[in-house]
Amino acid sequence: MMADKRLRILIADELDQQAVQIERTLNNLGYFRVVPVGSLDELLTMVQSAYEPFDLLIANTDMAVRSGVDLPRFCKNSEHVRHALLYESQKRIETELADPGGERLSTSVTQLPDRDALQTFMAIVESPKAPPEHRVRVIGDGIRARKSLSSPPL
Repeated sequence: MMADKRLRILIADELDQQAVQIERTLNNLGYFRVVPVGSLDELLTMVQSAYEPFDLLIANTDMAVRSGVDLPRFCKNSEHVRHALLYESQKRIETELADPGGERLSTSVTQLPDRDALQTFMAIVESPKAPPEHRVRVIGDGIRARKSLSSPPL
């Protein structure tokens, strides 16, 4: 798969080394329109003032939780975020999207998104059939994929 070099990607993590690791992985996959930010305030400012939407937000939810911000809900309701991949430090990520048949597809990975997880998720983001919105939530441990007909509440 050739990377769509037009995709705008925002990475938000207070830990610089985690943001750099994700950015380098994206660069290795062919994505270079990547903007890292190091605080919730920067994240909110970038998203809310964006002239065109970010195709993907990759963010550590820890900083939002400490500030009382429901980041999954913010992403779901923002017209400036097309897709979001949210993670907790030392925890697990889950993202939910609709497959072409209209069913919800949930995929989860542990800790920071690695190369395989990012590559898989980027294929979904780049898919012409990818839905314009999706749900994202942080859950327990283990790796799994499941289908469900309805999205659980955030």
